[in-house]
Amino acid sequence: MKKSKIFCPNHVSQLMILVLAFGAISLSNAHGQDELPIEQAIESLRNIGKEGKGFSKAIPAAKQLRQTSSAKISLLLDAMADTNPVAENWLRGIIFDVARKSSQPMAANLQSYAMDQSNNPTGRGLAMELLQKQAPQTANRLITDCLNDPSLPLREMAVEQAIQRAQQLAQDQPQDAIADYRVSLSAARHPKQLTRIIEALGKLGEEVNTADAFVLLTNWQSLAPLNNVGGVGFNKQYAPEKEFETAGIIDLRAKHTGKHSDVNWQPISGSLDLGEVDLADAYNKEKGAVGYLFAEFESDLDRPAQARLGCINANKIWINGKLVMQNEVYHAGSMIDQYISDFPLKKGTNRILLKICQNEQEESWAQDWKFQFRITDPSGKGLASQP
Repeated sequence: MKKSKIFCPNHVSQLMILVLAFGAISLSNAHGQDELPIEQAIESLRNIGKEGKGFSKAIPAAKQLRQTSSAKISLLLDAMADTNPVAENWLRGIIFDVARKSSQPMAANLQSYAMDQSNNPTGRGLAMELLQKQAPQTANRLITDCLNDPSLPLREMAVEQAIQRAQQLAQDQPQDAIADYRVSLSAARHPKQLTRIIEALGKLGEEVNTADAFVLLTNWQSLAPLNNVGGVGFNKQYAPEKEFETAGIIDLRAKHTGKHSDVNWQPISGSLDLGEVDLADAYNKEKGAVGYLFAEFESDLDRPAQARLGCINANKIWINGKLVMQNEVYHAGSMIDQYISDFPLKKGTNRILLKICQNEQEESWAQDWKFQFRITDPSGKGLASQP
């Protein structure tokens, strides 16, 4: 018969102590292994992306960073530079947690960081947000001088402040209000702020159209309709895009095989108020169709730029023969600057080709076939073609 071992209470107690001690040592070692240098923890946060990419490393790093001393908050603000939206949201939450838990005054450090233009624009904007909570009078005084700041978040705060000041003046001092709105119109970059300013000036009797305020490109050559029945046109390389991708030019005298018959390039213009180029109106509300649009833009220097498109239809954009944007989306809403893509604007003539595709939906909300387009600097300031 096999004998069973019997443990007395003392033996059990000793064993439990050994187990607990070993566990504590293991946890201590694990904790030590998980603790990263702050720079490495920050990098784990910056490397996260969509669909859970990098989350396994980011979760413990975020937990560690939330315990960061507020004296090191500048390192977290530095991490906001050139990061993706997912990582930026994580970092924002951590920075606000560090500031909320701080028992030390932070206003001086936040002011110094926010007003130093050598720091990254996003971090500077966040520093000012925190300063608004801790020292609102100081923050508001500083924001007043940020209308032309290179940090877009700071510029938007300054424009918002100017808009609110103008609103307060509008009833009793309309001319002063108009002056403030005009200053903010020149400084504004965000489409919603620009739209609010235009509307406010209109109520004060000052007509400013959207096309001019946003510097929308409204003069085009149009080739349509080509076939997009069943959505075949979006990926089909019709002759104009083949020509443009190969040679970087368009022969505006050439005839092309259209959806129903041969088609020619024809001039088309955007509306005077909104700068919208309406293909549905120009082509008798054609459905299941592709339209090509061509324009030239003159620049006085080489510079980084952005192509900005508002369009409710599927679209592609080429500039100087290179594809810079494509969005196969139909009737999901539209607004100015809906799609943004960086590209190099070259000195001299820049050639732009758009492909705007309409599908076959018959609902009333699916009838639009139009777009708004502009070229801006990287801050969103509209650029005009040079004469």
